Amino acid sequence: MKTTDKVYIAGADIGGSHISSCVVDLVSGNILPGTHFTEPIDSQSTAREIVVGWTVCLDRSISASHVKVSGVGLAFPGPFDYDKGISLVEGVNKFEHIFGLDVGASIAGYMAGSPLPVRYVNDASAFALGEYMSGCARGKKKVVCLTLGSGGGSAFLENGRLVTSAPGVPANGWVYCLPFEDTIVDDSFSTRWFVHRYAALTGRSVNGALPIAQAAAHDSAAKNLFNEYGCRLATFAAQLCRDFNCTDLVLGGSITGSFHLFAPAMKQTLARMDSPIEVQVCSLGDSAAMVGGASLFANY
Repeated sequence: MKTTDKVYIAGADIGGSHISSCVVDLVSGNILPGTHFTEPIDSQSTAREIVVGWTVCLDRSISASHVKVSGVGLAFPGPFDYDKGISLVEGVNKFEHIFGLDVGASIAGYMAGSPLPVRYVNDASAFALGEYMSGCARGKKKVVCLTLGSGGGSAFLENGRLVTSAPGVPANGWVYCLPFEDTIVDDSFSTRWFVHRYAALTGRSVNGALPIAQAAAHDSAAKNLFNEYGCRLATFAAQLCRDFNCTDLVLGGSITGSFHLFAPAMKQTLARMDSPIEVQVCSLGDSAAMVGGASLFANY
């Protein structure tokens, strides 16, 4: 930070089933103790019920901070108009009733105290920004961040700022729609790939990647599947980093809980490619997106 003056921002990570919020000290990048709260949210309920649920959580964090909070940074899944703060989610059985809603104005109408400025960012971008502010990407000049879970999220950072349009960076910094092998990235590195590939190899159906990870110690098919995943991810990530001219890769998302299962194959593949990439798993975990939301108010 350029300033040593204390600035405190509420950061929130909004998902389809919950909101998590906290208050972040922008000088240190740390979450203030006792300010991290999570509230369940029914994303199919009315707009009023959703917004009230959000503000209840934010108010709890702000009240528990006992400091002057200067703004609110929200990590929100797309599609979303991040400049205007308007939800564009529709047709996916969540947030249907807030389509077209001015989120900032709505929150201001229900929150306690004076209205605060609100800024918005994609959840994958928020993850990257949070890891830069106080996680494993801190101080890195250029970083590629991938979130591996129900989809394939991504963000490209240079000196702590999101890069969405530059040589070597896909449009908007989004890799999910890029072609890979015979499909796209979103289908190649998500939980869907594990489910479909495991069924193809074994004829057995599973619900997500976790059961496969749990079986890897005694199931050769499961173990081989993670080796295959690591090799494929290395090939894809090496090209991304080469195009962006960086050597730091940060991984997040639910699949990284099984990093120990695919890390050896990934690192061996990178070594065979003579790739200088340093692979790290996010250090902030589920807090990264909240910290990243708050970081929208930082002045690096």
